[in-house]
Amino acid sequence: SGRCSALNQSLMELGALICTPRQPRCDICPLAKPCAARREGLTEELPNLGARVAITARRFVACVVERDGALLVRQRPEGVVNAHLWEFANVEVALDATAAEAQRALEAELGGALESLTPLVTVKHSITRFRITLEAFRGGVNGRTLRAGAGEWVSVERAWQFPFTSAHRRVLETFLR
Repeated sequence: SGRCSALNQSLMELGALICTPRQPRCDICPLAKPCAARREGLTEELPNLGARVAITARRFVACVVERDGALLVRQRPEGVVNAHLWEFANVEVALDATAAEAQRALEAELGGALESLTPLVTVKHSITRFRITLEAFRGGVNGRTLRAGAGEWVSVERAWQFPFTSAHRRVLETFLR
C-alpha cells in the first residue's frame, strides 16, 4: 500500500520541480526517454494552461457593534461562501466609497444608526480569484432597535466559541486586544 503513495508523491515532486508548465527541465528528467511531449516537440505547449482568470478586487466594511457588553454577530446563510460560519455585520461597498458612504451602507444593512465608529483593523485576504479588503470598525447603535435578522447579541466569551470566517476571526482577535 505504501508503493502507491510513494508513486503519487514522486509524480507530484516531478511535476513541481522538473516537468513544470513553464520552462520544463527535460535535460535532467528521469522520464525524458519515454516522454511523448518531448518526442513530439510539444514540451513548450503542454500543458495548455489557458488564460489566467482575472483577479477581482472587492472591498467590504464591517462593524463590531457593542451593546451592554454584548456583540452583534450573525451566521452566514446556506448556499454562500463560508455558509454557516459566523461574522460581524458587513456589507460590500465600491472600491472608491468614502467613509460616509461606507457608514451609510452599514447602517442600511443593520437597519439602525451607528455611533462612535472608530477604525479597528483592515484585513486583506484572498478567496479564489477575489482579493478582498475588509475594513472593520467598532461602534455602538443609536437606540436599541435594529432590523429583524441583523444578528444576535452574544457575550464576548460566547462569541469567542463561535466558528467565525477567518477574516472575521482576525477582527475579533484584534477587538479583544
